[in-house]
Amino acid sequence: MVNYQSLIGRQWDYGKHDCFSLVRDFFKLKGVNLPDFARPDQLEISESIFLQQAEAIGFGRVSWDKRRADDVLIMRLDTRTPMHAAILLPDEFILHQRQNSLSAAEPLRRYYVERVAAVFRYGADRSAAR
Repeated sequence: MVNYQSLIGRQWDYGKHDCFSLVRDFFKLKGVNLPDFARPDQLEISESIFLQQAEAIGFGRVSWDKRRADDVLIMRLDTRTPMHAAILLPDEFILHQRQNSLSAAEPLRRYYVERVAAVFRYGADRSAAR
């Protein structure tokens, strides 16, 4: 497991320190350089960047019951499409950066579970992961 402590407590700054930046920085600690993408102007009504780009940048979708630490959970939190990303940590915790808050590791509460739209794993075999 990667030491992610340096990623906790960052102030949200859209396009610099947001949920996708946190995912990129987490995977960079693991030696994986993910590309960055322009952020949409209106999060609430935009299409999901991660859902559109996941496979192209090396992620495969996995089923909820096969989730494990280091998977990325894509959630819909007050947006039309799933726009929030969190990294699943051991013991059902998540690492994430919510809008207008500090990045944090916290329990994967029912609130978040109910909003998960997809689970992605870096390097997952797309044919076997579902």
